[in-house]
Amino acid sequence: MKPPKREFNYEKVKVGDFVTGKIASIEYDMEHEFVYQGQKKETPAVRFIFDLDGYKFKHYSRWLSFNYGEKANLYNKYLVKLVDNVKPDCDFDLDRLRGMAVKTIWAEKNDFQNIENIFPLNEKLVFTSEPAAEHEEITDIEPEEEQETQAV
Repeated sequence: MKPPKREFNYEKVKVGDFVTGKIASIEYDMEHEFVYQGQKKETPAVRFIFDLDGYKFKHYSRWLSFNYGEKANLYNKYLVKLVDNVKPDCDFDLDRLRGMAVKTIWAEKNDFQNIENIFPLNEKLVFTSEPAAEHEEITDIEPEEEQETQAV
């Protein structure tokens, strides 16, 4: 006997062409479990949730390690493409991307679809890093001279 035919109840995105939409939300998991080459690693993770034009359901990016290192997929695949003036290990609030209009290109591998490329629909978000407040060196403060009071 053969197994019954599997049914997939999810909406596929057009592959290889631009699909426009917006970043509807960003989901965080501070204890996400990644498995790489049989090794389990628990680390903070993030994924993007998209509202795509012409599609009924929300679509999700894969889970990404939540760091902005120069080799991190989150930094290279998303931040560099969507944020102007961003640098590795910067202090950027990812929630600023919520609601951003984007155009995406999706790829398919087996039964799984993922984002191959992403661009802002209009202009990149501009990141300006605020310089750290300069700390003045505190010197010894001389005590105020005591005022002499005379008893009358």
